[in-house]
Amino acid sequence: MKIVKVRKNADGDITNVLTSGGEELDVSKAVALAKIGTVESVIVSKNRNGNDVIKSSPNSTIEDNLDNLPTF
Repeated sequence: MKIVKVRKNADGDITNVLTSGGEELDVSKAVALAKIGTVESVIVSKNRNGNDVIKSSPNSTIEDNLDNLPTF
């Protein structure tokens, strides 16, 4: 599955994602699925507070960065 859209809160933080299969996931569920390799093109990293977050896999384009995906 691949993340195709994101939902953000008022601060611009991603709170939910929409997958290519049409499933809406909160970030914690997306992180859990990414950890087991179910989500394509993302990596799990730690934010400055030590919490697990998902990030786009590093590449040379910004268009597919999670922050740049369409919102829903």
